[in-house]
Amino acid sequence: MATFQSLFIALTAFGALLAFFVAMYFLVGPDPELEERWALSVRATRTQGAGGSRGPSPLAAQLNTRIGRMGFAGRMQVDLARANLPMTVPEYVLVTAGVVVGGFIIGGIFTRQFVGALIIGALAYFLPGMYVKRRQAQRLKMFQAQLADVLSLLVSSLRAGYGLIHAMGLVVQEMPAPSSEEFGRVVREVGLGFSLKDALSHLVRRVDSDDLELMVTAINIQHEVGGNLAEILETISATIRERVRIKGEIAVMTSSQRLTSYLLVGLPLFIGVAIMFINPSYMMGMFQPGWPLLIPITAGVMMVFGFILTRKVIQFDY
Repeated sequence: MATFQSLFIALTAFGALLAFFVAMYFLVGPDPELEERWALSVRATRTQGAGGSRGPSPLAAQLNTRIGRMGFAGRMQVDLARANLPMTVPEYVLVTAGVVVGGFIIGGIFTRQFVGALIIGALAYFLPGMYVKRRQAQRLKMFQAQLADVLSLLVSSLRAGYGLIHAMGLVVQEMPAPSSEEFGRVVREVGLGFSLKDALSHLVRRVDSDDLELMVTAINIQHEVGGNLAEILETISATIRERVRIKGEIAVMTSSQRLTSYLLVGLPLFIGVAIMFINPSYMMGMFQPGWPLLIPITAGVMMVFGFILTRKVIQFDY
């Protein structure tokens, strides 16, 4: 017990020190209100407002450089942009580290066991990623629901004599978020000197939608070979409306199966955490060295297998 208390005090001090550096980074680093992500590419930069804000501190610049060289930095930048989170990869890493340390501290306070604190800290590691994925799914769902109306507005504007960029400007004015935000970035990128093809490719990268990729491909082909863009987009709009209708019917028919897959994973974890808080010594009996450790390992493997199998059964390609 004395060893655990000493380790707990040391980790608590480390967490406080980490929180201090995070606070200092946000105080001396760039103002998040004055920066905006213009494009998802290697050339993406952070713009500064007219308020005379300072650049990143040497510590923040070194942290950005070191994390930017890591393999996951590019993927994480794409994920943050798809979730529309005004956060850089180093900031996300610091937030994740803070959540893990906080989970470890909270687990140690409630369970009074090092293993329990370690388990809670490990579970807390997945919380930021789950939040990002949830934001991505919600934003993608909203965008796909609005895409047919966006195409109808583009078709009407093109037939009225507007150019494609001006038609996208009307989408920015008339449509709600996230369509107005994403097409607004396309218009701004073109104004900054990007070609329309590059701006649309950035849009496809930000919004991982097959329907949007179909629309962008049609626009690129029309620019190369010519044709009536309004008629092409009108046909795509009808196709997308039908796809949205079919997706809605499939979602309704598979709702109970999806709920079952979530319960297979969520309910045992919830009960286990609740018992750990109520009676830590009883729960820790399964995590002792020896054959009792096979119980949580087997349960975890079977939960993951059941979740994957259930999701595969209700997964459709359309």
